[in-house]
Amino acid sequence: MVNTQLIKVNGKTAHGAFIKAPGGEGHPNMLVITADKGYIMCGYLNLEAADKFGDAAVVVGGASFEEQLANPVKAMTAAAADLGVKEGMTGAEALEKLF
Repeated sequence: MVNTQLIKVNGKTAHGAFIKAPGGEGHPNMLVITADKGYIMCGYLNLEAADKFGDAAVVVGGASFEEQLANPVKAMTAAAADLGVKEGMTGAEALEKLF
């Protein structure tokens, strides 16, 4: 199942894509929230590939968009760091840097 959702953070709108357990039963969900300058992704996706392409990408764990916005940043690409994203800030704080 694939769901999309508009996500509001401090008056700005991002786009979320949620793919329920793409690997099947027992696998984690796949989530990505896109903003103007980059995106937040779950650990299911490949940070090294995002870095190679110069994407401003941030890894934040969570099984829902709400969890992803509330949980701390685990890792990021160099481009995301250049925009001010830091480990430990919440997903919502990181997303604000990506608008």
